Amino acid sequence: MQDHERRLAGSFRPSSGFGRRAFVIFLAGFFGGMALIFAGQEGLVRDGSFLGHVSLEGISALEIDRQGLLLYSLKQRLFPACLLVLAAAAGAGSAAACLFLLWSGFGAGVLLSVLSLRYGIRGVVLFAGGILPQALLLVPAFWLLCGWCATHAGRRTGRAAGRLFPAPADAGALLPVLMFLLGGCVLESYVNPLILHRLLLLFVPGFWSG
Repeated sequence: MQDHERRLAGSFRPSSGFGRRAFVIFLAGFFGGMALIFAGQEGLVRDGSFLGHVSLEGISALEIDRQGLLLYSLKQRLFPACLLVLAAAAGAGSAAACLFLLWSGFGAGVLLSVLSLRYGIRGVVLFAGGILPQALLLVPAFWLLCGWCATHAGRRTGRAAGRLFPAPADAGALLPVLMFLLGGCVLESYVNPLILHRLLLLFVPGFWSG
């Protein structure tokens, strides 16, 4: 029993320096996204309609289908998670984790830059409202999953090198990740729309004039 627990804990013990490298990769993508927007803000923001007032007003007027949103959220979160697991099972876990972190940082940098350029501090608040509270579960889930991918890829030696799928002990370590992902999807579908709807009132014409 103790040996099983040690193996389970070892499945989430990232390779040396993984956390530092992962953070640097995420920041590289984040600043890359910001640099792209700030460099091309004339065409990408000022002359574009991405996240403009019309788009936000349309979003605020939508009638949210919670169950439909939950299914969509599950698809959006579980699909990349499954790809990461499959990549790790095929021996490309580290590369897949790096690409995921880079792309996630890039997307966050682009969204934050566009919102801040268009709306200033209100855009920053809207960005935070768009990712909370689900990010409190989704971020740790994907962080742990990326660490598992790097660790699992590093341990594919000896007898494990010929296996296509993770060993049962390794797969069992993914259960906390799955629980975090499911919890994050529930928050994203049932709690975040309430927060986002109230924040979008800040962008309704006449809100500030009373």
